[in-house]
Amino acid sequence: MEKLFLPVNIGALDLAHRVVISAATDRRRIGESHSAAYCGACVRHVSPGGLVITPPVAVSATAASASVPDGFDTPGTAAIWAAAISLAHARKAKVVARLCHPGYAPFRAATLPGTCIDEVIAGFRRAAERARHLGFDGVELDAADGSLPDQFLQDGVNRRTDRYGGSIQNRLNFLCELVDAVTGVWTAERVGVRLSPFGQFRGMSDSDPVTLFTMLLTTLAGQELPFVHLVRTAADGAPLGHLPYEDRSAAARIRAAFPSAIIVSGDFTRRRAVELVRSRWADAIGVEAGMVEDGADGR
Repeated sequence: MEKLFLPVNIGALDLAHRVVISAATDRRRIGESHSAAYCGACVRHVSPGGLVITPPVAVSATAASASVPDGFDTPGTAAIWAAAISLAHARKAKVVARLCHPGYAPFRAATLPGTCIDEVIAGFRRAAERARHLGFDGVELDAADGSLPDQFLQDGVNRRTDRYGGSIQNRLNFLCELVDAVTGVWTAERVGVRLSPFGQFRGMSDSDPVTLFTMLLTTLAGQELPFVHLVRTAADGAPLGHLPYEDRSAAARIRAAFPSAIIVSGDFTRRRAVELVRSRWADAIGVEAGMVEDGADGR
């Protein structure tokens, strides 16, 4: 049997196979509203013993937007989240909440005051607490595709001159502080980070992305996280997206930097997904819920 369909342990998450249901994996749905109800649709596609990563969940009222409208405290959503989790657990599947701050004005990395940074970190902590109370199995910090943490990482947009800007190490500080805040609520073995190396969505860019993301993954490994989730986006305009495995040198450096599980998401054929896991570059493959049903992941 192909490795893609064999069990895997990702921190505290024991999974029966390596196909992950991950909402909006290639950003074809950008512009659409991701509500709590969509999580239920994702869960209905999960196979027994699998993993679902939810649509983005706004970590606070100030993080909510037209495309990420529902935080855990949005009126009427708690029962929807609870029903989705119950359905997944009935299938012996796990559900990880994707905690998101889109970073729209005035919450931009370049201009965000220090007091607001503390407020954002507190928002992630409260969202992590709420996710645990609702019965999720873990959380994923969204630092991909132009989100607020991504804006801190990449020097094409981060022009800060304080401890959050300038050197790569400084630009890692914000995300590392978010990780520390969330792992103070959950154990580290139930926390992951979503990233988009080489992504250009929402104007993201970096002068040396291989070094940046290699250093970041080494740092996250030191924080004992069980997984990172690397995504590619059609919005970049590149046919193959921006995953680094297409560049052998970059792929080797990034894989070596993070010895724990790497989940990769994108519009993969079944053959490509099998190859990525067989080659040990990826440990699991993320697919969008609708793609499972329409067969886009199986050719």
